[in-house]
Amino acid sequence: MELWEKIKSNEIVVKVGDFFNKYTDVKPILEVLQSTKTIQKVISIIFRIFSVLFGIGLLFTWITSWGLINSFQFFGGLGYLIWQLAFLYAGIMITKILYQRSVEIADLPESEYVITPIIALMTVTYGEVFFIFLAIMSAPAMLAIWLAGSSLFYGGGSVSMILSMVDVINPGNIFLAGIFTFIMFWVIGFMVLVLSRLITETVLALVSIAKDASILRIQFAEKKK
Repeated sequence: MELWEKIKSNEIVVKVGDFFNKYTDVKPILEVLQSTKTIQKVISIIFRIFSVLFGIGLLFTWITSWGLINSFQFFGGLGYLIWQLAFLYAGIMITKILYQRSVEIADLPESEYVITPIIALMTVTYGEVFFIFLAIMSAPAMLAIWLAGSSLFYGGGSVSMILSMVDVINPGNIFLAGIFTFIMFWVIGFMVLVLSRLITETVLALVSIAKDASILRIQFAEKKK
């Protein structure tokens, strides 16, 4: 033991130990990692980058889809032009919403639960974005179907699927197909919005229950003392 004490008190050993402790101090790192604001800011930056990339992806889709206008006749092309202009507007709107909500993550109040409020915020945000996009595109979709007319029956993709559903009610009725599309966009968007809010409220309710249970356990433990 005496030998060990002498080694520990040796000047060289002390200097080496101090040097090692100085440059391997993990306390500041752990404090940063445990900081609520640090985690919120990092996640906020990640979501901001995602929102920008999402906007770029929408812009690329918008540009490349202009080639489809040649597959329509005059009125069909006019309907597609309306769709494209509305798509650009809707894309800008939802990209701005995603970016704004990403910024709000960094401004969330400090809490015992860090990730859960962020998940709740972004879940309801994606529901709102989906609803807003479909709401904006509902009228252009209806007009596009009306203007394109019967030529849509020979197309493909989602438009043909919509028309095949309408055929069950009233075969060949383009007007009814447009109305059906308009209503369907609003109904689907609203259902997704409600579902996103339901998920958010469920998550927050579970967190609230867990917090209340924790408080009760502490109070019970104090009473036992």
